Amino acid sequence: MGLGDIRYEHVIAATEEFRRLGRDVFLRTYGFGRARSYELVLDGRRYDSKAIAGVAHGYATGDFLSAADFSGGAATVARCLRELGFVVETGEPFSNRAALLARLRNLKVSRGPGNPAPSRHQPLSLLWAISRAADERPRLTLWPTFRDEVGPLLVEFGLPNAKATPEYPFWYLQGSGLWEVRGIPAELAKRTPTTSTLNEHHPQAGFTAETADLLRDPVTRLEAIATICETYLEDVDRQALFARTGLSGYTTAGGLLSPSEDDSADGATDEYGRAIGPAPRRDATRSVIVRDEALARRVKELEDNRCQICGTALRHLNRPYSQAAHIRGLGSPHHGPDELQNLLCLCPNCHILFDGLEIYVDSDGLVRGTRGGRDPRPLRRAPGHPVEEAHIAYHRSLCVLNAGTPGVG
Repeated sequence: MGLGDIRYEHVIAATEEFRRLGRDVFLRTYGFGRARSYELVLDGRRYDSKAIAGVAHGYATGDFLSAADFSGGAATVARCLRELGFVVETGEPFSNRAALLARLRNLKVSRGPGNPAPSRHQPLSLLWAISRAADERPRLTLWPTFRDEVGPLLVEFGLPNAKATPEYPFWYLQGSGLWEVRGIPAELAKRTPTTSTLNEHHPQAGFTAETADLLRDPVTRLEAIATICETYLEDVDRQALFARTGLSGYTTAGGLLSPSEDDSADGATDEYGRAIGPAPRRDATRSVIVRDEALARRVKELEDNRCQICGTALRHLNRPYSQAAHIRGLGSPHHGPDELQNLLCLCPNCHILFDGLEIYVDSDGLVRGTRGGRDPRPLRRAPGHPVEEAHIAYHRSLCVLNAGTPGVG
């Protein structure tokens, strides 16, 4: 049977059902096994491509195909999904991820005379490029843009007394096997191009297509950022670095505003700084993620509205009050799923500490403080409330990245 009737919206409907049911139930319901060669990658999640195609065919025609009804190879499912605009990856992603991280740990960075520390030019350039990947911007960037955006980063976060020379990482990152440069004439590419050559020809540089595909996965992206920081930028202020490189989304697990972003106190004040008159207002247009409120109610019911971390049971307006907290945040850059396995029932205090990466759950299920000074206590889990360990590990990695606490993780 052909797959020509499938359209983009049918694939989206199939992926939504996949997330709602969970992988194992979805595959069992429609008679598929796990993908061995091809996976659909969408919003950081991986789907068994053949099963998605079979269910999408059902949404399109009413005829849900089983695994035995069609081939799942490159000429059928992969081609169909790619023609509809989806990303389909081959190979073993965990093996590819390991190779990516190994290359990041072994960059051919220079060391200046009298300074044994490795140059930060390549690591800082890679963080800048990863930020572009997280924002889904084009993987290749023109030299003038790279020069004007990366140059100041090298001044601010480079080694003391090091010169800001963005032309070097722009060209020499090719040695990592993760980077490519296009637009330099072949006769000039035999040696390191001069700044005047770059200015004249306006070449482009950025991650290779394979590397860019790997970095679309939020888990791989977080591991890449952590590897770069731990290997080359251990003593750099992470908060300041992420703010300047466009990676500030990695400083929280959710969507907390920093004090500087809270401009609610911009109204008139008297000589003592006290507000005068009504609070100011401003018009704003926002795009917000639509959460499944039924899931939020479900996790609260399962945990009896009691905080899973501190055990507090609050009441507000004579009713139980608790908050549903996502372990791996929704939206960019974390792209966590809105599912029960990614939810905790927390009190407001623990929720803000959890999102602010002040507390984490260790591999033994104990809640600890990222900066010490907190007695460990087990994370409560009610029967019937599954928690995905991969989401817990993702949150724990964020805590390691930001706090650098020995022993975390």
